Amino acid sequence: MRPWLSRKNPPDESQAVVDAGSDVGELKTFWEHLDDLRRTLFKSIIALAITFHVALAFSNRILRVLTWPLRRVTDHPENFLLSLNVTDSFVLSIKLALYVGLVVAAPAILYFVGQFLLPALTPKEKRMLWPGFTAGTALFIVGVVSCFFLVVPQTLRAFIHASHWLGIEPRWTIDSYIGFVTQFTLMTGLTFEIPLVILILVRLGVLGYATVRRGRKMFILAAFVITAFLAPPDPLSMVLMALPLVLLFEITIWLSWYAERKRR
Repeated sequence: MRPWLSRKNPPDESQAVVDAGSDVGELKTFWEHLDDLRRTLFKSIIALAITFHVALAFSNRILRVLTWPLRRVTDHPENFLLSLNVTDSFVLSIKLALYVGLVVAAPAILYFVGQFLLPALTPKEKRMLWPGFTAGTALFIVGVVSCFFLVVPQTLRAFIHASHWLGIEPRWTIDSYIGFVTQFTLMTGLTFEIPLVILILVRLGVLGYATVRRGRKMFILAAFVITAFLAPPDPLSMVLMALPLVLLFEITIWLSWYAERKRR
């Protein structure tokens, strides 16, 4: 028998692909990813349900905290806040518990989402996950606290003076007041995250320092456009929310220069 007859037939290409894939490691199927997503959503809902029911038990104290800016402005805040509907008290308790429960449960929810996304991240992205999470949480807290204790009282005082100047005695519904304070503070906290997102994109190489610096005018314009949608419908709130964002962007420009230099 000739030598070439004694040789083994070459393996089939599909079999070679299977053998190569077995060395890479077992990959999850679509349904397994869907099951992981279902568990992540379930744990997030459980965390939100726990914080919601705890906050519902303390809704009266939460309301007293939220009326603190109004007490800074006037000695009789009860004269400004009205309840016009029968169900206002019940609906307000649910809203307060939902707002506070969502804020308190946010770290746990982000942790569960991070567990779900972690296997898909590159090593570089994994190294940036926890520093980014810590910095994002700190920026959100700084934005909420500074808005609640500094900006909201001044805004309320300006609205009261404007009403008196027009000869109008200010009377606000409790639902309108709570909606204004919570929307203003939470949206300010979220807008404080925008410079962090830009800095992460620079660190990943998606954006460059030169691009960020050239986009200063566009970002200032975008800041006022974003706050026009997120802030309560008045020019003063828009300006008070946009100015800290512009200041943060100026800081982000210099941090982008440092991040790009370190990356190179």
